[in-house]
Amino acid sequence: MAITVFGDVILSNSVLAAGVTGKNLRRNARVPTDNGFESINIIWSQTLRQYTLGLVPLRLEQWQAIETLHEITEGGAYGLLLQDPKDSTVSDGVMTQMSAGVYQLHKRYLHAASSRFKTRKITRPQAAGFAPTVAGVPLAPASYTLDTTTGRVTIPSAPAAASLAWTGNFYVPVHFMEDTIDWDLVVSGPATQRFVAGPSVVLQEIRE
Repeated sequence: MAITVFGDVILSNSVLAAGVTGKNLRRNARVPTDNGFESINIIWSQTLRQYTLGLVPLRLEQWQAIETLHEITEGGAYGLLLQDPKDSTVSDGVMTQMSAGVYQLHKRYLHAASSRFKTRKITRPQAAGFAPTVAGVPLAPASYTLDTTTGRVTIPSAPAAASLAWTGNFYVPVHFMEDTIDWDLVVSGPATQRFVAGPSVVLQEIRE
């Protein structure tokens, strides 16, 4: 069963600002041959992202924010939202048509020195700052509906998908990878001076 994502539960940017490491995961089947060549088959066509928190000591209130999310999401049984500190904006997004007047948001990664690109499905756009256009002309807010839980836009006038673009920000749906989180009180003393580390707190992207 798919993981339910709590769209109103968002990891505080103050936790991310304290320090985060991550991975961009792909899965390929690599088969070396006897003569030194290698055959590679793509298993995952889209990148899966991981974020590790707590590698650097956090202030007590920052660590408590992580524990609160772990509790609210039942130890990762449910998902939450995170704003990727290095990739959360779209300046020249595209849309694909799902049905008449309904379009899916995508971000396009374009290699500047060639025509090669990769598109990424965006399912959790932020309503604030979202700006769609048709043939370069901004759409009035009354002429479309944005679903921030799917990344789909409904435009009753049903323009051609190739004429649509958008700019804005987005979240990444994630969940705790483990049922447990370890912690270590690295600086004791009064609450305002305590620091806690937890090097095993890993959040992984949820495919939607």
